[in-house]
Amino acid sequence: MDVRHGTRATTAGRAALGWALALALLAGCSRREGAPPAARDPVPVSGGTALVALASEPDVLNPLLHASATAGQVIAELHDGLTDMDESLEYVPRIARSWDLAPDSLSITYHLKPWRWSDGQPLTARDVVESLGLFKDERVASRRRSLYDAVTGAVALDDSTVRYDLARPLPDPVQATWHHVLPWHVVGGLDPATVASWSINRQPLASGEFQLESWAPGRELVLTRNPYYPGRAARLERVVFRIVPEEATRLLMLETGEVDVADGVSPAAAGRLEARGDLRLVATGGRRIYYLQWNCRNPALADAGTRRALSLALDRDRMVATLLAGYGRTAVGPIPPVMWNHHRDLAPPACDPPAARRELAAAGWTDSDGDGVLERGGRPLKLEMLTRSGDPVREQGAVIIRENLRAVGADVQVRTMEQVAGLERVREGLFDAYFGLLVANLHGNPSPYVRSTAVGEYNQGHYANATVDSLLDTALSEPDRQRALPAWLRLQEVLAADPPSAYLFYPDILVAVNRRLRDVRPHLLSPVNNLAEWWIAPASMRRGKVSE
Repeated sequence: MDVRHGTRATTAGRAALGWALALALLAGCSRREGAPPAARDPVPVSGGTALVALASEPDVLNPLLHASATAGQVIAELHDGLTDMDESLEYVPRIARSWDLAPDSLSITYHLKPWRWSDGQPLTARDVVESLGLFKDERVASRRRSLYDAVTGAVALDDSTVRYDLARPLPDPVQATWHHVLPWHVVGGLDPATVASWSINRQPLASGEFQLESWAPGRELVLTRNPYYPGRAARLERVVFRIVPEEATRLLMLETGEVDVADGVSPAAAGRLEARGDLRLVATGGRRIYYLQWNCRNPALADAGTRRALSLALDRDRMVATLLAGYGRTAVGPIPPVMWNHHRDLAPPACDPPAARRELAAAGWTDSDGDGVLERGGRPLKLEMLTRSGDPVREQGAVIIRENLRAVGADVQVRTMEQVAGLERVREGLFDAYFGLLVANLHGNPSPYVRSTAVGEYNQGHYANATVDSLLDTALSEPDRQRALPAWLRLQEVLAADPPSAYLFYPDILVAVNRRLRDVRPHLLSPVNNLAEWWIAPASMRRGKVSE
């Protein structure tokens, strides 16, 4: 399951990558590519088309509903927020030119720049206020709804001024009030209960540098410059996102020049691509976490002892070595090392099958009939592990996981599905274990995955722990990071003792870029994080059609 908030870095982060990238280096991301050779034509020019390979198709392009990282990447290029996050993970002005926090910290007021939608209509404070209302509307049932629990509402003071009212002082009120803005002149007359069929799901208006020109399902999405964008125009004329689920095909298209950029390059292909003179490989650390989510509604997995024991059976070091070729590190929890509140003294579970068997025995599991499969209460420890197709890491990793779990007495069957169908099955709770990929949010807040009330978000395993909920409340209510840190550290310790998931590894993100593209800076925020700044020297621009 791929999930992300939808922001991408702005040009304000060009000067420094800040503490986040420093931490990423410490987190095992030291194989970063050096600066590319000096360009012959160093002056950026406008025009041209870039072709980017996507491993999967967006589910929808409605910020209220999207569930995949792919959709988040595209939405981030179509929509600007009041603020945006730069490459040092600091919020900078975007649609808002400035903001003021009230003396009592119970409201924050944004002052908007003149802005327009891609149909030429003005973007006003009403769009902002009504968009927040949609995110909070129970009829919409947005997975992001709980992110705004501490925001009691918003008021348009005039067309260019919005005040958000807060239930309590917050550690980061700018982050707490960040959301996408929807065009009220389009959606205002629509029934929120029918949001799944709104036209903007596939034909969105844009407020960012790019607008959607076309979407051929299963084939490609084409973005063009937004002619009404009030900021600096994108340098590229067009960006074609080609949907190429198979990695072998993506690599072939890279090598033949049919696409210019592809992320999710497998570590196995890294050496071959690095040896080519026309491509460069960029390794970024980041927020991705491969994990095995347990369905706590399954009686076999309802107790912490069983889940903890199964986690001990998993050989994370082998996974990093064989699946990632060393481009990553073993995982300990849902807050990755790049985040400020990651527990650096908490070690990932070591693979210890004897200890796993002892814990399983303590949890009441025995092999009474000697068939190698444990039973408890007359029921065998049989699990169906669901994962998605098209991801070699998951397809090959599922084999290791099944082998590891069978070695301690769990009979595991693997069910591989296409992403959209698989995610729907996960949302419906039709799984025992889900081998997925989550992208942690930028704020070190795992609430959507572990809070007991987040079952409508990403806690599809129905995990519930009152201590976890209490620690989240404590940590999120403390404005001072240093005073909040003990609660964050204790939270991760509790999650290790009572795991909702077996967190497996944090992969580096490998992005291959054709050298004809200039100023491409893949980042932990997004592999296309500064898309509006990309450019192509005239001699390298493609001639004729780029999409047949």
